[in-house]
Amino acid sequence: MSEFLDRLRDGIRQCRLDCDGGHVLVAVSGGPDSVALLRGLAEIACTIPLRLHAAHLNHALRGDDSNSDAAWLEVLAKDFEISLTIESADVHSQAADRKTGLEETARGARYDFLQRIASTTGCTHIATAHNSDDQVETILHHIVRGTGLSGLSGMSRTRPLGDNLVLARPMLDIDRPMVIEYLTEIDQDYRIDESNADESFTRNRIRHSLLPMLEQQFNPQVRAALLRLGIQAAETQVVVNQLALPLLESSIVERQPSRVQIDCSKLRNQPPQLVRACFIQLWKQQNWPLQRMGFADWNRLLDVLQDGLAATLPSGIDARRRKDALVITHPEVKV
Repeated sequence: MSEFLDRLRDGIRQCRLDCDGGHVLVAVSGGPDSVALLRGLAEIACTIPLRLHAAHLNHALRGDDSNSDAAWLEVLAKDFEISLTIESADVHSQAADRKTGLEETARGARYDFLQRIASTTGCTHIATAHNSDDQVETILHHIVRGTGLSGLSGMSRTRPLGDNLVLARPMLDIDRPMVIEYLTEIDQDYRIDESNADESFTRNRIRHSLLPMLEQQFNPQVRAALLRLGIQAAETQVVVNQLALPLLESSIVERQPSRVQIDCSKLRNQPPQLVRACFIQLWKQQNWPLQRMGFADWNRLLDVLQDGLAATLPSGIDARRRKDALVITHPEVKV
């Protein structure tokens, strides 16, 4: 068995994809990572209980090439007898309507689609093909954008998306060269997304310019160093969260989907790192957008808690003091 499949098996166990009936929705784009994930899971499903359903969202960003990717995936899924759901989304129009960037809009549309298809097909997990190279890029992206300890952790191996659905990343210990080696071994082709070379996208500039520059001019092992940093940050974050969660729950006076009221006296004399962790956990519990919140934004929220000021945060979230209560309101959440 190839090293890729050995590591994918480990990832399956760590993500518990083989538990709860092993019904997995596999996100596929047609690129090498997601094709390797689909082929690898299909091969492993012969020996452990896994039921697979593939899903592809055509973002309609590359004209005929986007349509060709979808058609190619239909053939691939049929060849390996894997059920496949394909839909299209006009990401350009959505981005214009919402006044958000293409990257952010495409990501949101993709996850909305995956969650909906997982629900309709009865899947317990959504498996994505994020690998260790993606993890390195994510950590570096967080650093240059401005982040706290949680951002240094990068992507988690699993993340709950609801009561009965988990996002899983079973390839986080696999790098891209290993992916290509596996696809070569099994003589499996894949699609090339030319937009991955477009450096108008932040992620692509990190991948093609910043990381190579860091490797060549500063540290040839910078990828390994960033991964170690991510592991240590994640381990530390576990401890911080264990302290933050009960503190957060004890401080909440009122909670609604669009509004939370917090007793400031419960948090005022706590360490800033712990209070920021409370706020991050709150955002996750409320399912409010974390993507736009940087380290400076969490500190602004901390200032409101301490000094009685008001602040407007990303996504239009309003935070203000009312006597000894901190009231945080999300204007876009429908009650």
